[in-house]
Amino acid sequence: MPDLVSLDQARQHLRLDSDSAGGSDDAWLETWIPAVSESIALWLKDSFRLYLWQLDSNGDTILDSSGEPELQLDGDGEPIIRPIVRAACLVELASQYRFREGEGDNAVTPDAGHGYMLNKASTALLSGLRKTTIS
Repeated sequence: MPDLVSLDQARQHLRLDSDSAGGSDDAWLETWIPAVSESIALWLKDSFRLYLWQLDSNGDTILDSSGEPELQLDGDGEPIIRPIVRAACLVELASQYRFREGEGDNAVTPDAGHGYMLNKASTALLSGLRKTTIS
């Protein structure tokens, strides 16, 4: 699975000095960018939800032969990540970076139940994209 943000985007969002490039912050980011990217993909339940979809002239989603949305591609033929997904990834990284031990006011409290992979702010950004299920 591709990372939802680049190392430079994460470094800029976290306001890390470019002088620290290659330092301990980069080592942390190289671990956490893929972890947060995967967490977001798992939370959304379908990988196509990470990307922008092709729309017809009426604004309806174009579906491929398997019934999934056809993805918009960039100039290199790669799917374009939804801006809200990229934002959620940056918000989640910032929370994980600031509260490396799981503390903080953005953590989901135990009384909320189990199954929370992301913090409140990231979840709020992504909730409109998530595949709903009934257990």
